Amino acid sequence: MSDETATKEGFEFKIEDAGPARKRLHITVSAEAVKGKIDASIGTLRNQSSLPGFRKGRAPMQLLERRFGEALREEARNELMQEGCQNAFEQLGIRPLGDLEPVDPDATIEIESGKPLEFGVEFEVVPEFDLPDFSTITISRPQLDVTDEHIDEELERQCMRMGSAEELKGAFVPADRLLGSAELFIEDAEEPAFAHGQVLVVLPAKGESGQVLGLMVEKLGDCFKKAKLGDTIEIKTTGPENHEREDVQGKSLRIVFTIHIAERITPCTKDELLERFSLASEDVLREQVRLALEQQRDEDQGAAMREQMLKAVTAEVEMELPEKASGRQIATDLERIQMELMSKGMQAEEVEEKLAEVRDRSAAQTMERLKTWFILQRIAGDEEIDVSEQEINARIATIAMRQGMRPDKLRADMVKNDRIMQLAGSIREQKAADHMVEQATTKDVSMDEWNKQLEAEKATSPS
Repeated sequence: MSDETATKEGFEFKIEDAGPARKRLHITVSAEAVKGKIDASIGTLRNQSSLPGFRKGRAPMQLLERRFGEALREEARNELMQEGCQNAFEQLGIRPLGDLEPVDPDATIEIESGKPLEFGVEFEVVPEFDLPDFSTITISRPQLDVTDEHIDEELERQCMRMGSAEELKGAFVPADRLLGSAELFIEDAEEPAFAHGQVLVVLPAKGESGQVLGLMVEKLGDCFKKAKLGDTIEIKTTGPENHEREDVQGKSLRIVFTIHIAERITPCTKDELLERFSLASEDVLREQVRLALEQQRDEDQGAAMREQMLKAVTAEVEMELPEKASGRQIATDLERIQMELMSKGMQAEEVEEKLAEVRDRSAAQTMERLKTWFILQRIAGDEEIDVSEQEINARIATIAMRQGMRPDKLRADMVKNDRIMQLAGSIREQKAADHMVEQATTKDVSMDEWNKQLEAEKATSPS
């Protein structure tokens, strides 16, 4: 879109390209509008304030200006800037993504009665692109019967999950859990970039990578070969090129980890599992597990179909992407993946490991996911897809059940950590993907065929 201008009483707007999927908005507030806003603010203050020696509403304007002028002008400036942006988006038909950023972050925007106010902001937008005809796309619907083998595997997982922890002093082995504090140092910095007092490390199998502070570390177990409780371990790695923090990307990193607690999980017995869930017999337990696995199967089937559809549509769509994914975009993608993993019932350490693997992906894969995200935003907007409070509560209930938490406790935690909007965004994007799937042609395939299809895709996909 070329430069475009618009006006609304007291405001002038100019929008221009600031790069792929990014716009720059210039706003000018007329001198009359600025004076009117400041005068109105002082008038309101005069009517509401009581100063010593003056009756309410009778204080001289000059005295009010001397005492409150700076704060009033700052408030008037902020209100005019907010009003200007809202009017500009309405007049120009623009839907910004994410936060607005000042064109010059270091500049001070001054406001003075009788003089125009000028400022500029930049923001990301959904790129312009054409969507394909979804009905021409064929996707597979994998078919799976839940077997006794699947039930046995899930029971084994639940026994491990509900097992008892034995405290260790040293001689750690794979699957041991180490809880401690950690500091991350970038390059040769003397001060840590960030620190965390409660960091969980689950030791991987020999020679395998593991995660610490959300970062994948090759042969992590080797760092703890001779470690014991209370030791401080130094771990070296390299920051992923697509980490959400730009100061970490591609840098030499040093993690200093101190072991405070070490434990090994001993699986509980099936009888203990029955008692934990207040079930009468193993047959009842197995039936409960079967129902849960069938529900998870149906959800995984839907997820597989959405993933296929998104890959097919993304491959067909051409769009101009930003030269590099921003930290905010990467963080948003990680939040979406985190919500999906939590919905599947993954434990915190499993989720963190998956997120660390995502951070470790290539730049090309990151940009491909960004392209997918833009497509979902476009469809959600075009179809006016909303998320209701009922849908949010239902998803929270599902996650809580699979995490072994009370729904009200989980919701309170999500509100506290400002993650309700993330959850709503994840649901909205899933509904947008389902909208595409509903229009596609589907074919049922056996699990053998589906696994062969996945292996073929893995063999041909870029690393």
